[in-house]
Amino acid sequence: MNATLKSEKPITGIVICDHGSRRTQSNDNLKLVAERFASRFQGDCEIVEPAHMELAMPDISAAYAACCERGATHIVVLPLFLAKGKHWTRDIPSLTGQAAARFPGTTYQVAEPLGIDDLLLDLLKKRFDADDQPTLTSGEIDPRLKDIPATEKRVQCSTCPFQFDRETGSVSIKPGSGLDTMAAQGE
Repeated sequence: MNATLKSEKPITGIVICDHGSRRTQSNDNLKLVAERFASRFQGDCEIVEPAHMELAMPDISAAYAACCERGATHIVVLPLFLAKGKHWTRDIPSLTGQAAARFPGTTYQVAEPLGIDDLLLDLLKKRFDADDQPTLTSGEIDPRLKDIPATEKRVQCSTCPFQFDRETGSVSIKPGSGLDTMAAQGE
């Protein structure tokens, strides 16, 4: 009689990953998402850690390590991103691969971003129905900006490959952004 060895299912750790922010309040929201996810799906997901791709800690490497320290041998990274942009196609897989290299014998996956899902559409409708934000008239200052000095109010993200000319109101591609080369080549 041959004894068949039963293969053990790996212990899975979940890393919920966002971009990361310089604002503590934004980063704290991810911790809350991870805690609520762990609580809501506790029967399926015992090990859940938050991670920021950049700008804040814990980063992907620290979250991967925390999962392994808690016994995980298989890590699933759940990007809290909408689309398959460069962070999903390049940055998160690269950072996760680097983290995994420190833990031989582990396996990992990077899940699809949120994408366009009916649940997301339902959430947008919920926000619309809430109507809980101020209605402003043209030229009125948004109350969210009242304590921010004029020098810190930004028109665009500093990492954006585009630049905005305040005088003309035109948008162009920043030199050296990589998009300028593609535009010149007609890509």
